[in-house]
Amino acid sequence: MQNPHASSLSSVQVTMLALGVITVLSTWALFIYQSVTARSEALAASRSQHINLALVVSESLKQMTDRASAMARVIATEYPDPEALNRDDRLLSLLAEDPVFNRLSVYDTGGELRYSSHRHSARPQLGPWLAQARQHGERFGATPLLPRYDKSAPVGLPGWRLPFLVPVARPGTEQLEQLILLELDIGYLAGLLQHVVIGEGAFVQILGPDGHEWMRADSSGVMAADIDTPRVRPDLERRVSSGDRTFETADGERYQYVYVTRAANGFTVTLAQPHRAILASQTRTCYNQLALTLLMTLVVTAVTLWLIRALQRQQTVLDALQASEARNQQLIERLESEHARSRRIAAIDHLSGLLNRRQFLEEAGARLEQQRRARRLAALMFIDLDRFKSINDSLGHQVGDLLLQAVAGRIQRLLGTEDLAARFGGDEFVVLLAGERRERDIEDWARELARRLSSPYELDGTELKNSPSIGIAIAPRDGQALDELIRCADAAMYSAKKAGRGQYRFFDQSLNLRDVEQFHLEQSFSEALHNREFVLHFQPQVALDSLQVCGFEALVRWQHPRFGLVYPDRFVPLAESTGFIVPLGLEVVRLACEQIVAWREQGLPPQVVAVNASPVQLAQPDFSERVLAILAQHGVGPDRFDLEITETSILDSTALAHLEALRAAGMSLSLDDFGTGYSGLAHLEAVPVSKLKIDRSLVAKICNRHDDSPIVSSTIILAKRMNLSVVAEGVETREQVVHLTVAGCDIAQGYHFSRPMPAAEVPAFLAQFGRAETAT
Repeated sequence: MQNPHASSLSSVQVTMLALGVITVLSTWALFIYQSVTARSEALAASRSQHINLALVVSESLKQMTDRASAMARVIATEYPDPEALNRDDRLLSLLAEDPVFNRLSVYDTGGELRYSSHRHSARPQLGPWLAQARQHGERFGATPLLPRYDKSAPVGLPGWRLPFLVPVARPGTEQLEQLILLELDIGYLAGLLQHVVIGEGAFVQILGPDGHEWMRADSSGVMAADIDTPRVRPDLERRVSSGDRTFETADGERYQYVYVTRAANGFTVTLAQPHRAILASQTRTCYNQLALTLLMTLVVTAVTLWLIRALQRQQTVLDALQASEARNQQLIERLESEHARSRRIAAIDHLSGLLNRRQFLEEAGARLEQQRRARRLAALMFIDLDRFKSINDSLGHQVGDLLLQAVAGRIQRLLGTEDLAARFGGDEFVVLLAGERRERDIEDWARELARRLSSPYELDGTELKNSPSIGIAIAPRDGQALDELIRCADAAMYSAKKAGRGQYRFFDQSLNLRDVEQFHLEQSFSEALHNREFVLHFQPQVALDSLQVCGFEALVRWQHPRFGLVYPDRFVPLAESTGFIVPLGLEVVRLACEQIVAWREQGLPPQVVAVNASPVQLAQPDFSERVLAILAQHGVGPDRFDLEITETSILDSTALAHLEALRAAGMSLSLDDFGTGYSGLAHLEAVPVSKLKIDRSLVAKICNRHDDSPIVSSTIILAKRMNLSVVAEGVETREQVVHLTVAGCDIAQGYHFSRPMPAAEVPAFLAQFGRAETAT
C-alpha cells in the first residue's frame, strides 16, 4: 500500500522543482523581453530625435532656397538684360554683405554663361544641369534646385559651396527665360550646426537628387566631399518625405539612417548614427540586468535544491511520524471506544440495565420538550416495589438484586420506541411515556404494568410474588417541568401504597406533598447516615457579665440531595418515632468531636460545645459508654462537652444512671427547655445538672418593664439558690439582654448575638464579636 505521506511529499518536491524552473524561465523571459523592449525603445527614441533634427536642417535649407528664389526674382526684374549686371556694382556689394550666398551666375536658356560674380571660377556652361532645370521647372515651377553632382565638370567639386539653380520664367508665361545659379557658403551651414549635439559617431549629410553627397557634418566638423555612402533615392512624388533604414558598413558596423527628402528643391538631409552608440546606455543597463538575472537564477536554483533536500530529510521524519501517528490513531480509537463504553456505563444502571437517575433526568427533559412542541401528552410513572426491604432482609441481597433485574426486564419489554425507563435507586423505578397516547392509553399501560409486575417470579430456584405501587403524573396537566412531575408522581405513588398492594394512582391536587416528603426522609435515614449528609451549625453562647463567647450549641442539619438543607423540626420527630434518633445522636457527638479537634488545630481558644440528647437515646443501656468512647477516640475531654437533656429524660432511671456516669467523667449537664415540661421543681434536686436553660417561650415575654415575666426572675433566683448556672434561649433584643443581666442570668444565646452558623464561619465570628459588643 502506498504511503500517503510519502506520495504527498514526493509531489511537493516535484512542485518545488517545477516552481524553481518556472521562476528561472520567467526571470530570463522577463530579462529578454526587457532587453528587446529597451533596445526597440532606444532605437525608436533615437530615430524620432534624428528625424526631428533632419527636419530642422532641411527646413533651414528650404528657407535658404526660398531666399535664393526671391533673389533670383529680384535680379530677373531689375536686370532683365544680363549685360547690365556687368555695368552695375550694386549686386557685387549685395553679395559681399550676404552671409548666405557668396556667388551668383546667370545663364541663358541654352545654358551659356551670361554673367558671373566670379567669372574665373564660374561654370561656362550648365551642361547636364540645364536638362535638370527644365525638368524641375516643368514639375515644380520656379523653385530653387540643388542639381545633381557632376564629376565631369571642369571646375570639379564645388568646394565649400552648395549650388542652387533657379529657373526664371518670362513674366505672364511659363516659358523659361534664363537660369540663375546661386552658391551657398557651407560655412554658414556649419555655423548653424555647431551647437547641435548629434551623438557619438553620428553625422549629417546633404545629398543631391541622385543621392551623391554634397556636404557632411559630424562631431569633428563640416566637410564637403563625395564619398561612398548609402544612397537614398528621393520620393519625387511627394514634396516632403522622411523615413529610416539600417545599413551595415564593410567592417560590420550597423547604422541607423534617417532622412528627410525635399523633392521640390532636389536635396535630401540624412542623419546616421551607429547602433552601438545609440544602444550604449541600454547595453550597460542590459549587462547589469544580466548580472542580476544570473544572480537570481543562482539563488533560485540554490534555494530550490536546498528545499528539495530539506523535504527529503523531512520525508524520513514524516515516515517515522506516520508510523507513530498510526499507533496513536489506534490508541485514540481504543480510547474513544473506552470513552464510549464509559459513557454507556455512566448512563446505565449497572444492576438493572436501565438508565440511571442522572441520565434519565438529562434525556427525559429533552423528551418532554419534544412532547410539548408536538402538543402531545406525556406521563411520568413512579414505581416502588412493596415489601422489598423485607425480601432483602429475609432472602438476602442476591435474591433482591435478581428481583430488581426481573422487574427492570418486565418494564423494558413494555416500553415503546419513544419511552424512557430508569432505576432511581433501591427499589424505585421511573418511566416516561411519550409518543401518541391518550389518557386512557396511559391508564391501560399502567394497569398492564401492575399486572405483569405482580406475576410470580422464579428467582434462583425460589418462587416469589411481589407487587408494585405506581404513581402517575401527566404533563402538561400536573406540571411541565420534570422535577415537578417527579414530585407529583411520587405523591401519587405514596397514595397508591397507602391504598394497598399492586395499585396505581393518578396524581390529584388533594394529595399532601409534605406527607410524601416525610415518607422519603424516613426511607433515606440510613443512606443519609452512610453518606454523611448530616452537618452541624453552631449558635454561640455569651457570658452576660463579660460579653464574651463561652461556648456553642451544636444544632444538626440534613443536607439532603433532593430537598436541600432540611432543619431538625422536619426530621427529628421522624427519627424519634422510628428509633433512628439513636444513631443520629451518636453521629452528632462524632461531628462535634471532629469540629472541636479542627478548631484546636486552627489555634482557636477552647470552646465548650453543647449537644442535645433525646430521651430515647438516654433509654439505651450503653448510651454513656458509647458517648465516652467517641470522645476518647477523637482525643476530646468530657469537659469540652455539655449534654443538654429535657425534663422528660429525668423520669427514667436508666437515663439518670447515664447522666451520673457522664457527670462523673467530667461532662457538664444542662436541663433544656425548662418551664415547658411536666416534671415539678422538686425533681431538680434529683437531677445531676449544672445548668438550667430557660425556654425561649418565656424569654420572648420580656419587654424590660418592672413586671416583665416574673417566672423568668423567679426561675433565676431558684437556680441560683441551687448553685445552677442559668442559660436563656431565644434572646433577640438588647432590652432582653439588659433585663436578664439585671435579673442575674449567666449566659444567653439567640439571634441578638448570632444565628446558628456553619463551622467555617466561627473563627471570623470570634475575631469580630468582642469588638462589636464593646462598641455597643
